[in-house]
Amino acid sequence: MPHAIPTRSKRTKALTLTILLSALTVSPTLLAAYTSLAYGTTVAPGALPSWNPAVHCTAILTTIEGVIGNQANANGGATYSGGGFLPGIPNKRSTSPPCTVNGNATFVEIHGVSIPSYVVEDCASYSNGNFCDTTFNAKDPKCVSSDVYLCRIHVEIDQAWKSAGVAPQNPPSTTQLFDIQGFVYWDPNNNSHFTDQWHSYSGWEIHALTAWRLSGSTRPDFGLTYNPQPLRVTQGLSSTATVSVNSLDNFTGTVSITITLPATIANTTKVTVKPGNVSIAAGGSATSLMMVQTSQLTPTGSYPVTVKGTSGSLWHVLTVTLVIAPPPPDFSISVSPTSMSLALGSSRTAAITLQSLYNFNATISLTGSVAPADTTSSASPNDPSASFSPATIALTPNRTGTSTLTVSTSLLTLPGTYTVTITASSGTISHSTTVTVTVTLV
Repeated sequence: MPHAIPTRSKRTKALTLTILLSALTVSPTLLAAYTSLAYGTTVAPGALPSWNPAVHCTAILTTIEGVIGNQANANGGATYSGGGFLPGIPNKRSTSPPCTVNGNATFVEIHGVSIPSYVVEDCASYSNGNFCDTTFNAKDPKCVSSDVYLCRIHVEIDQAWKSAGVAPQNPPSTTQLFDIQGFVYWDPNNNSHFTDQWHSYSGWEIHALTAWRLSGSTRPDFGLTYNPQPLRVTQGLSSTATVSVNSLDNFTGTVSITITLPATIANTTKVTVKPGNVSIAAGGSATSLMMVQTSQLTPTGSYPVTVKGTSGSLWHVLTVTLVIAPPPPDFSISVSPTSMSLALGSSRTAAITLQSLYNFNATISLTGSVAPADTTSSASPNDPSASFSPATIALTPNRTGTSTLTVSTSLLTLPGTYTVTITASSGTISHSTTVTVTVTLV
């Protein structure tokens, strides 16, 4: 079944990367920097080897127009019947799609496309983690059609390929064009894509994109990439991401990296970049660490964070997604009073309060231990005892529970100061608090 199509509002929160234009041949510098992304060289059409070693199909050299055709629907996007390939691939998540379907080739190579933006979305859990699709609309800058949507095709780096470790990395922000390889796919989705501008008003896709490479350029430039994406931070905690800067076409110089937070979280979130300036040698690369520190007041949700690299008149922007997640379910414990005095052979009580945090919903067990506050003092033949009523408390989300601590002494208890440690446990979660007990003769 095709995956669910994200709403437009979801896309406004997703990861967007602006990419400009350049020329058309393979960049030796990029091939050195991204050896895992491009393999082999271009040969005669009809005999193009896969750049991805996990793909054993031979690519057909074509264009975006060659895939989608020039037959427009009412909104301007391409129709299925006018396409140059009729793939009919039954499973778009397959990591080993067929090379042909009913005699029709499915694996293609397209040169010199631009990638104006991409988003990271449509995430799913796999046995080895959470993975998301990277999606964009590739454009043919040489397309002469007056209908811009007949010059575009939706492209996806698939989540299942990422889980399997055979997907290419997300492309960098750069002024160059791209060459791409991947499988032609028509996403029917009950024809709803005919009304989706973000899908170029058409069901056509290159899905999965199996490899990309930069087309060559005669102008030195640099590329920006970012990992991980999206960056997830638990509310009140911090997390670190890496911004990488790569020299393209013998670029050399210093790149300054700046970060801009959206106004909705700017007052409750701090971002630092170290180093803020990186020096790049021709053909080299450098990295900078970006640390995001949130507070308890930082609202949860997804936010666009702008990462900008500048070197002289050159600049590139990455807009990455920062996901502020609520803390996992937890609880707190408090006791009142925190100190008490009692005579030999007497008892006193204290109130224990347990508070559910972040929808904690489970049963908590209370245990207590008593020890002399002065560990060098002589051991009492009968330390004070601690008991709870009740000893177990069922907490429901965002509610409180109470128990009574009773501390008792006997006539054999040595006068002095003792510490009662109260431990509340539920599964792997445990919290403690203490009460100071002073035992007197009378």
